[in-house]
Amino acid sequence: MSKVVSRALVNGAMGPLAVAALALIPVGAPAHASPAGTARPYTRNVAIVLYEGVELLDFAGPGEVFQAAGAISTYRDQRGFNVYTVATSTKPLTSQRFLTIVPAYTIDDAPKPDIIVIPGGGSGVLVNDTKFMAWATRASGAAEVTLTVCTGAFVPAKAGLLDGRTATTWYGAIDRLREAAPKATVQDGRRFVDNGPIITTAGVSAGIDGALHTVARLAGRAVADRTARYMEYHWTPEPYLAQVYSYLNPSLDAAGRAEQQAELLADEKDYAGAATGLRALIETAPADGWLRYRLACVYALEGRKGDALQALEAAVAAGYRDRAVLLGDPNLATLRTDETFKKLIAAL
Repeated sequence: MSKVVSRALVNGAMGPLAVAALALIPVGAPAHASPAGTARPYTRNVAIVLYEGVELLDFAGPGEVFQAAGAISTYRDQRGFNVYTVATSTKPLTSQRFLTIVPAYTIDDAPKPDIIVIPGGGSGVLVNDTKFMAWATRASGAAEVTLTVCTGAFVPAKAGLLDGRTATTWYGAIDRLREAAPKATVQDGRRFVDNGPIITTAGVSAGIDGALHTVARLAGRAVADRTARYMEYHWTPEPYLAQVYSYLNPSLDAAGRAEQQAELLADEKDYAGAATGLRALIETAPADGWLRYRLACVYALEGRKGDALQALEAAVAAGYRDRAVLLGDPNLATLRTDETFKKLIAAL
């Protein structure tokens, strides 16, 4: 249990429902700053590097993972990951001789990345580009994670970023990477190797595993599992890593993780448990309209129409006024023909 939660219990600041909900958080869950805190923003920028001859699945696989995980890890109105493509120019380029792609940004105007994905393919295009290498070296030094797929590992090798580290790449390029990075320990037979700021993966589909690992490390095992399920991808983390991942999102504070726990219970159709957790959080933050809106969703899914409408009225009274969400949220579908719901929407 975090020090923040422990202090609240000692001081008697939380009621019994709040204690019950927060007790669901695994012991030792880190108390990272919340999105409203003074630490880094909740949303992480993910820059996917493109170039002429890039391998399709090398960038599309991690792109799918981070895009899906961004939605799944959304907290309030903030996505967990913001994914975009970047290249040396925005001119159309070709992947595997059949797919034309237009990068969204150049290395000169791209948002500052927190995560950089460097896919393989004809990566000599990148390694031999002085301007790109200068950007990659600088951006990787400032990023939280640089994830390479396949021969994308030759970029940090050229920059000296693999020196003293363990790395891997596509099986057909192992010997070449050993030559390019003589100060690194290059291993074959590894799906991915995590060095903290640099994660290298084997070829093609291995980028999906490396991306899911990155998501699990940064946003928690629950987000990675739900992402893999959405993708219908058979992801089995190595046992030693499965013990290390925080189950709930370490980027959230204790209250945020308790809210995530309630969402997971609702996802498992344990609506009573989800409602208990949300009511506990409302007890500690009675003016939070978002929490009351989420409680209305859970009640609606449980078939408690009257309670759902009452919670929704309380949400609006507390300041939740996102009309588009109320009209579009499928969780509230059973309420939309009700006159009370119509009046609420009309008032907005």
